[in-house]
Amino acid sequence: MAITNGDKISQVTQMVLASRLKEVVQEEGIAQALKYCNVNAYPIVDSLEDVYHTKVKRASLKTRNPGDTPNKMEGSIIDDYTQEIGNGITPEVKTILDDENVYYFKPIIISAELCLKCHGQIGSDILEENYEIIKELYPDDNATGHKLGDLRGIWSISFKKEVLYQN
Repeated sequence: MAITNGDKISQVTQMVLASRLKEVVQEEGIAQALKYCNVNAYPIVDSLEDVYHTKVKRASLKTRNPGDTPNKMEGSIIDDYTQEIGNGITPEVKTILDDENVYYFKPIIISAELCLKCHGQIGSDILEENYEIIKELYPDDNATGHKLGDLRGIWSISFKKEVLYQN
């Protein structure tokens, strides 16, 4: 149940975020997409939390938003995924249970050139003028330097057991 729901939530959330960002990029360019994401990414995720009665988070060791800093459990999962990728293993969904919650984790892999326009190499993938906007919007940004196939972070979704398993 947690994997089915987690897959659905992470896919819907990613689809909503990615499709809207693609629209903004096509209509207004990367600079406006950066501004759009800064204002709208969290409200989109929050609205889906309300729909699915769960807690949805993107966590990363290379954060752009401080709210994406991993907790201890998330950091451990990210370390596991990093090690798996380093060993040539494709990371898969992981779940953890405790007394009250079921935790779902899914890797976020950089899989599209478009992602590199905001998370790639500064000066080659990310134009200097766009990097200036990143620094303005996210003064403590640490989410650049990626290449295709890199682990960008994880989806971290927590379900209350009584909500997840209710009829």
